[in-house]
Amino acid sequence: MTKATLYEELSVESLQEEEKFTTLTARAVSSRKIPRFYGVLYLPPEELEKATPTLKGCPVLKDHEPSVDNVIGRVREAYFKEGAVYAELELYKNDPLVDKIKEGLVKSLSVGFERDLIWSDEKQCFLAKNIRFKEISFVVMPADPTATVLSEEEAEFFSEDIAWVKDPEKRKKAPSDYFLDPSSRRYPYKTWSGEVSCELLRRAMSLASLHGHTQIYERAKSLYERHCKEKQSSDCGCEKLSEVSNMHENLEALKKENEELKKEVKLLKKEIEELKPLAEAGKAYVESLREETKKFIKVALGDNSPMLSIVDSLSDIGQLKAIHDEYERLARQKLKPSSREALPEGELEGITPEKLEKMSYKELLELKEKFAKEVN
Repeated sequence: MTKATLYEELSVESLQEEEKFTTLTARAVSSRKIPRFYGVLYLPPEELEKATPTLKGCPVLKDHEPSVDNVIGRVREAYFKEGAVYAELELYKNDPLVDKIKEGLVKSLSVGFERDLIWSDEKQCFLAKNIRFKEISFVVMPADPTATVLSEEEAEFFSEDIAWVKDPEKRKKAPSDYFLDPSSRRYPYKTWSGEVSCELLRRAMSLASLHGHTQIYERAKSLYERHCKEKQSSDCGCEKLSEVSNMHENLEALKKENEELKKEVKLLKKEIEELKPLAEAGKAYVESLREETKKFIKVALGDNSPMLSIVDSLSDIGQLKAIHDEYERLARQKLKPSSREALPEGELEGITPEKLEKMSYKELLELKEKFAKEVN
């Protein structure tokens, strides 16, 4: 990621006076194509919008000089609107620069930022990606704003083998066929040793496209496709091609696996829907078994037996069934008379195990009390 600067004509949206500060809102940077020494730089609006929050809190400087004396405020707020980033600046009222801004003597604003530089074949220019704002400065607009860049950005592009294009003496000495426009010695495209430079061809394509130099653009594009795209393919090598092929095969396998998983999920959902009625029936059976077990417990142990709360908390149907069977036995044993003679004549007439099973809880209690009185 490399540092760079961009200039904007100062356009003040609002200016207010506070106790300690003068606040003004101005356009910091807008989405556009900008001629640079290495070609055309494009600031995509989506990248600027994504970077906008990084401008908040940045220092406001004079002439991009990061010294204590040159800090004149900070960015209070930043927002994105209609393809541009706007900054609300908080400036110290006692700084002489504030008066120069008010009087219109300082007319330029510049942002310092870091970015990745990506070449786009589609747009035929360089794209600024992963932008991160570092500071904002008031500056005097240079005669050629596109020529003013930080040395780090310049070093990023001009590697040693193409650095000759910055040297006026070497440009004069270079063979005419080093230029796409030999007559005016513009648009260099070769290294000092005479090899085609893909970096210089990209620079030539973007600048020629910007200035409408169609013939230069077409020649640069033809050379780029012949030398640079073939080089990219060969540099890739068999290993890279094999890697891409393997990635493609893995992708297809994953797609197939994904489709199989979708089918399995669909079948499972169908099974779940089919099992829902059985689950509801099972739930109803458990509740019925629970209630019946509680009836037997009340007959065997009474209404206040702690077993009642234990049965309410049981979720294991096996345990519940075992308790049910045990207390059914105890309840029937308790209701069974000690001797047939102890009961009034005809009292057992018509009472069978089947009839007892069909009796309600109330009927069983009444029968229990009747047997208890007769026995006592």
